[in-house]
Amino acid sequence: MPLAYSDWGNEGAPIILLIHGNRDHGRSWDAIAGALRKDYHIIAPDLRGHGDSGWSQDGHYNFAAYLSDLAALCDALEVSPDRRVTLIGHSLGAHIALRFAEALCDHAERVVAIEAVGAPPDMEAARISQPVDQRIRTWFEERRLAESASPRRFGSVEEAAARMQSRHRYLTDGQAKHLTRHGLRALTGGGWQWKHDPYLAVWPFPDITLDETRTLWRNVTCPTLLIYGEQSWPSGVPAELVQQLPNMREVRLVGSGHWPQHDAPESCLAAITHFLRS
Repeated sequence: MPLAYSDWGNEGAPIILLIHGNRDHGRSWDAIAGALRKDYHIIAPDLRGHGDSGWSQDGHYNFAAYLSDLAALCDALEVSPDRRVTLIGHSLGAHIALRFAEALCDHAERVVAIEAVGAPPDMEAARISQPVDQRIRTWFEERRLAESASPRRFGSVEEAAARMQSRHRYLTDGQAKHLTRHGLRALTGGGWQWKHDPYLAVWPFPDITLDETRTLWRNVTCPTLLIYGEQSWPSGVPAELVQQLPNMREVRLVGSGHWPQHDAPESCLAAITHFLRS
């Protein structure tokens, strides 16, 4: 399975890995990468099933798979305890970064976790209320539905960009067009379709428990910055992270929803650069 990534050069400089969120792509980081490339070696992978990376043949997308891919990329970049990496992740990517920093703590220099939230409260409550056997049956049913679902087709890039803006109200026209242009593939016979695997809409197979996750968070010893948009959806995860992470600071950005790096780009970048230099 091929794994694609964007590389902004600057060999020999400290490495920063930019890890995007679910159903996004590495080119979502272009503005952040452009601002940091002078002082760092910036790498932005497309997670499996996203962007220009390959799709999982079995349709499984979970933390074990993402961490395995990230470890392989770090091996290729010769990341080690003597040449550690800074991870900046958004949403799903933030949680991947946090788990990497626990599992390979001697390889992680710093972590910036942008919008490390859980599912919206109603969705999270519905899942937690189910016993594990029911959650597994739900997972099977959602996979069956994903198999038969027809991927959304757009007549133009502009139509897809308008769809994206309808779901992310803080995006400018230029941001929406950039994200959409790199997130679409042209279809034979005309039209456009999102690059990501439709199976990404399926909630992953039941993961470790919340208590086990808390244990992982307590073992993230490197400096960690949490960034949230004040207008994002409510979640209990941010408060949990504040309690569990031993070496953290938190920033909340006004005028921002779930995508602070797009919704409040100047404030988000300022928070990141201040953290990296401190």
